[in-house]
Amino acid sequence: MGVASVVILDTHGLDAAAAAYGTLLGAPSVQSDGPCQWQVGSTRLVVRGGDGGPRVLVPAIDLVDPQSADVFVGAGALLARRARAVVPAEPIAGARTAVVDGLPVGIVDTAGLAPVDPDRSGDIVGLDHIVMSSGSRDEALALFGAVLDFDFRLEQNLSLGDRGRVHQLFLRGAGTIVEVLVDDTAGPGITLWGLAWTSRDIEASHTRLAEAGADLSEIRKGHKPGTRVFTVRGDAVVVPTIVIGHGG
Repeated sequence: MGVASVVILDTHGLDAAAAAYGTLLGAPSVQSDGPCQWQVGSTRLVVRGGDGGPRVLVPAIDLVDPQSADVFVGAGALLARRARAVVPAEPIAGARTAVVDGLPVGIVDTAGLAPVDPDRSGDIVGLDHIVMSSGSRDEALALFGAVLDFDFRLEQNLSLGDRGRVHQLFLRGAGTIVEVLVDDTAGPGITLWGLAWTSRDIEASHTRLAEAGADLSEIRKGHKPGTRVFTVRGDAVVVPTIVIGHGG
């Protein structure tokens, strides 16, 4: 399976984060060029020391003609024409990367990405979606739709009782689903707020993690019909994290 996205979590608690994700994903990290890495379905998760903030990198090849002489350079030029110029960033597993300054997105040259043997057949099988937070609906749609070519799939407002109303946008691109939580009272900007992982057996995932000492919520019904979810608590996972089971 190819890489549809690279999710980077920078943290000052690298040892704790590596242990937490090793437990969550059911496999120790693979060390390559320093950061801890896991291949989970089509997602490459990278946990490393630093304060760059969480970010998602999309494959450069998905933004331009795959027959281009250099898809990474071409994707960078395209984003510059769309007023979202990228700046070179630290390579990941030998692959060139670049990020959009001030935004939680960037591009990666997946052709140069060294393979990681998943060496795992556990209950967490992939990244269900990435959760972004934005103070502006239009800014979020401009970034993910107009700049990164994601398809705009759904917009809805939900009433969550004590939590009030939630304004959600859902977009899909590069094999990755992005949920945007729009808070009109927040300031400008977009941040990567959280991650939702898919379990093939949510009961087994919950039991395994609880036995490993993880701080978990109880399993509850998800907002999407036919899903059940639980929250993985604690600073070690860096961002708010849930596990989703489908068909339950």
